[in-house]
Amino acid sequence: MEIGKIIAKLRRERGITQEQLGKALGISSQAVSKWENGGSPDVDMLPAIADNLGVTIDTLYGRANESKKDMRITLLNWLASFPQEKRMYELFSLLCCTFNRPYYVDGERMSDLGEIIKLPIKSCYSAGIEKDNVPLWGKSAMASNTGLQMAIPSEDCPVFMILPEPECGYEEHFCSNEEYRTLFSTLAITGTLEVLRALYSMKKSYRSLKVIAKAAGVKPEETQKALSALIECNVIRMTEVELENEKIETYSLNEKIAFVPFMLISRWMYEDSDYFICSWNDRKKPLLKKKESGKDEKK
Repeated sequence: MEIGKIIAKLRRERGITQEQLGKALGISSQAVSKWENGGSPDVDMLPAIADNLGVTIDTLYGRANESKKDMRITLLNWLASFPQEKRMYELFSLLCCTFNRPYYVDGERMSDLGEIIKLPIKSCYSAGIEKDNVPLWGKSAMASNTGLQMAIPSEDCPVFMILPEPECGYEEHFCSNEEYRTLFSTLAITGTLEVLRALYSMKKSYRSLKVIAKAAGVKPEETQKALSALIECNVIRMTEVELENEKIETYSLNEKIAFVPFMLISRWMYEDSDYFICSWNDRKKPLLKKKESGKDEKK
């Protein structure tokens, strides 16, 4: 197959228009059309074309058979080519590319974007959007019948979540309403968030009430109340440490990492902003499945 026809095939499979590809390459849509109708691009342009279509140059020449099965190995090898300290960010940058262009989900093409946006952006506050003098995030989101995708596609606040929808729906895996009420009411107690943020900022796992209160900037009696409430909802645990002449109660976290995504997604929910860098919604059904009558519901 001629290289121009291969480019046309790959472009259509990815839902990219001639105008979008041309803009990404710094050429006109007419130039792209010329390739696809019997012409060929300059050899110097092949690396950029391959990068924008997400393939190798060999694929453009029709010499590679890149199956979905092999892509996992290709991805792992690609990540391994970076220093270990850079791999997580490079993976994040790669995932952000899924917001750059429409793509297919179960045969349904996602809504078209007007242009290919280079992601991630430098700062999540790049647009200068504010409310009450507080800068607001630039977010990206996608909702389809098969799941959700949410991101802060920026270098200074890199966040990415992919939530494929399970067959039973999301709500099947929620806690009960009462359990959520217990957690949220605990977090509303004066000093609780300060205590949690102090605990997550400490290197050592076990800390005394006095040390925690000082780090949190909270009165000891308020710290004790917050710690007791956090123990009740299994966020932290208390361990008695026996010294020579006395026993000391120490506190440590039961869960080591969930607090960070919890705080970030809470800000996403709370922040009053319609500013999205990329956003499209092709979901034709409610976010939560309707309970079947007669089935037990979580109260």
